[in-house]
Amino acid sequence: MTLEQRDGREWVVAYEAETGKPRWSHRGGAGFESAMAGDGPRTTPAIEKGRVYTLGVNGILAALDLASGRVLFEKDILAENGAGRPEHGVAASPLLVDDVVVVLAGGPGGRSLVAYDARTGERRWSGGDDPAAYSSPRVATLGGVRQIVVLSLRNLAGHDIRTGDVLWQDPWPERAEKVSQPVVLGDDRVFVSMGYGIGGRMVKVTRAPGGSWHAEVLWRSQQLKAKFTQVVAHGGFLYGLDEGVLVCLDPRNGERRWKSGRYGHGQVLLVGDVLLVQAEDGEVVLVDPNPERHVELGRFQAVQGRAWATPALVGDLLFVRGDVEAACYRLPTGPRTVAAGFRPGRAGGE
Repeated sequence: MTLEQRDGREWVVAYEAETGKPRWSHRGGAGFESAMAGDGPRTTPAIEKGRVYTLGVNGILAALDLASGRVLFEKDILAENGAGRPEHGVAASPLLVDDVVVVLAGGPGGRSLVAYDARTGERRWSGGDDPAAYSSPRVATLGGVRQIVVLSLRNLAGHDIRTGDVLWQDPWPERAEKVSQPVVLGDDRVFVSMGYGIGGRMVKVTRAPGGSWHAEVLWRSQQLKAKFTQVVAHGGFLYGLDEGVLVCLDPRNGERRWKSGRYGHGQVLLVGDVLLVQAEDGEVVLVDPNPERHVELGRFQAVQGRAWATPALVGDLLFVRGDVEAACYRLPTGPRTVAAGFRPGRAGGE
């Protein structure tokens, strides 16, 4: 299941995983073109209970029947919430939680983060006043309270999962280029990073006995500037691309353990005890998450063209895509076998 662009229009397309054969497609709204930011949609569909939820580059939230592609409801989240489209298009993916689908609309007057009923499409709640950036909301438990954490244009914030009310905020420079998602560490810490010379910071979030919330910056670091890669935590350390070069960061103090491997502005996925790095040029590189040194386990050319999208691993099938093609590879015995000379077989592609 994916979003793509054809002849200037957005499409939602369901493909057979094993063959790449299309099962159904739904013609969405207008597409998006940008020489600097790249063409096409930016978000990842969410799937639950026989439905797929998509959010287009121009803010059209759609619920579709997973089996047939039939439209169940559509909402223009920008128009409904008085929000403008971000410069590079809507890029924050929809979040399914409980019985609602949560989107970052970026509207004023309490309509920044908005939840729609997953069955009917009716608006259930909204909260916050921040315009949207490009980072997606996520569910986290902080201070013993389940909540939604999101990085918007002006703030890193936690929202009440039932009402959307803002629980706490940590102000950030008012620049729109915030893409990487917050990384939650334990019950009280959140790491966030961005590129363009800003870097990352560790925020401690606590709740007082009376119920009030407090967000405190523990440290700031220029050692990991995640432009639009996702940062992952493993074995007590953080791994991410610092302006295209892989970095291992100590979350206790923000100090860099090592920096090596020029992969460009790709993505990092943690698969078991292996880092799967999709490089910007379409290579897939397997890296040992070793805090002492940078160790590559293997690599192969997965797709052609510029690859900015996050790969996905489902069972033994690895799905990758660039701006030219998408492909599926079979990793039958685990990623580490590549280091022993195993070359993944291409299961399908489009």
